[in-house]
Amino acid sequence: MYDRGIDKIVLGTAALGGAWGIVNIEESIKVILNALSLGITALDTAPAYGDAENLVGRVLKQWKGVKPEISTKVGRLKGHSAIEAEYDYSAAGMERSLENSLKCLGIPQVDVLFLHEPAVVPEEMAAGVVRQLLHFKEQGLAKRIGLGGNLPRWFTPFLEDGQFDVLMEFNRLNACNLEALDSTIPICEQYKKEYYAASPLNMGLLGCNFQQFSQSVPDWLDPGTVKQASRINSIAERRGIELDILALRFLNSIPASFKIVIGAANQHQLNNSLNAINRGRLPAAIYNEVLQTFNENR
Repeated sequence: MYDRGIDKIVLGTAALGGAWGIVNIEESIKVILNALSLGITALDTAPAYGDAENLVGRVLKQWKGVKPEISTKVGRLKGHSAIEAEYDYSAAGMERSLENSLKCLGIPQVDVLFLHEPAVVPEEMAAGVVRQLLHFKEQGLAKRIGLGGNLPRWFTPFLEDGQFDVLMEFNRLNACNLEALDSTIPICEQYKKEYYAASPLNMGLLGCNFQQFSQSVPDWLDPGTVKQASRINSIAERRGIELDILALRFLNSIPASFKIVIGAANQHQLNNSLNAINRGRLPAAIYNEVLQTFNENR
């Protein structure tokens, strides 16, 4: 049993649902069931994560233990590509999306309903979108509502005003980027909101995609981030630690309150991530060495 830090882990289902490539549905279901048996108590999904909501629904029917916390999203439409996206932030569109999500999941209410990618919401639509999300909460369709995506500055007042309960950002808190520590995490701490750090391996750059992204940097990835990953990889090689293990243990060592949304495409990746968390924080010398890479390159 993984018992150190697992209470702060959320299993993201984008890769398991096929958003990053073709998957074996039955194998994905086994991975999620195994994650629950190992002590994970929260699953995050979305219409945009391929078949993930259907998979989670099938898992919930099979799982005999304590029901995990379930979060899903509205705004970004169903799709099977993490890169290509379509959106519908209209009230009717979000209603259809949530109705379908609850049907796929086989539950009457989600624990957290995220607004998917708030930075894409037209600023003039924001107030109406927020009202609709609050309406879902008032109807009992969601226990809490959150912002699921990197927070644009103009959306910050909605978080400060107490409209949202949770903020989940990606690539803003990991061994390549500590931006959230100076921006959104202090806001969450001040206003008592929960923070979820998604993409702890920076979309695989700090793990299985390091070689690929180092040789050919994708359009959506900043070259400076790849350089930072190379510095972290050098530390990992010198210290005899696998890159993804070091990255996750570093994140688990940061002295702030947040949950970590891990993504796994298969059982091997899930085991690696949980093993990293189970090993606890990095030794202070290695943690400080990683921090030094940020200080040297500001």
